[in-house]
Amino acid sequence: MELMLQSKNFLITWGQAEKEFRVEVEAIGHVRHKNLVRLLGYCVEGSHRMLVYEYISNGNLEQWLHGAMRQQGVLTWEARIKITLGIAKALAYLHEDIEPKVIHRDIKSSNILIDEEFNGKLSDFGLSKLLGEGKSHITTRVMGTFGYVAPEYVNTGLLNEKSDVYSFGVLLLEAVTGRDPVNYSRPANEVHMVEWLKQMVGSRRAEEVVDSEMEAKPTKQALKRALLVALKCVDPVADRRPTMGQAVRMLEAEDGLSREERRKSRPAHVDGGDT
Repeated sequence: MELMLQSKNFLITWGQAEKEFRVEVEAIGHVRHKNLVRLLGYCVEGSHRMLVYEYISNGNLEQWLHGAMRQQGVLTWEARIKITLGIAKALAYLHEDIEPKVIHRDIKSSNILIDEEFNGKLSDFGLSKLLGEGKSHITTRVMGTFGYVAPEYVNTGLLNEKSDVYSFGVLLLEAVTGRDPVNYSRPANEVHMVEWLKQMVGSRRAEEVVDSEMEAKPTKQALKRALLVALKCVDPVADRRPTMGQAVRMLEAEDGLSREERRKSRPAHVDGGDT
């Protein structure tokens, strides 16, 4: 079987590039999880650095929700939940199952790669931080992507696993709605997706937030569960957010259907498309 690889290159002309290279090797060089992109090796030659990863050929979540992969079809509700649940499990592993903990610090849809079975795989650990045993947080320069970054991290520079939890909540809402976290082309009250969604849920209009491009809409119960988890994750008070392990358990909660019934009713990963 032919082994497919993909690489990430660094040209070390300034300190941040060298730092990101070292962090990425240290953060995920020793970890193994089916929802993490595997780092297979690295190369150092002069001022050049290369990280070699497993090859993921099915685009990323940002492309499926907003970009080039949209022409392949629209992700079904089941595919969106499968992808985001996989990322939740990967984060629970990084936060709760290894030592030191790994705080990703840049959870966003373009960093979620998707394989041929529509499993989500978390990638790009260049901004990650390691949180050692006994430490509740670290203080660091604010990094990440606007719209996904936790408010307390923006305001204080204090970073811990609850910062990733907030970003995951935004990611889950993005998957549900098909909207960018921040979009200035929308009406003023819809620019910031999280605040708009809170208003919609508060006005009992939750069913209107689902991506209109999806042909088969989720059940009320499935939508309620996803929104409940997401809104808990984006709570402005960090201590009130769940752990990623708790988020996984909430997303996996039974909805009254037997496993056999769910298997029989499971649709394809995409609706429509021109392929």
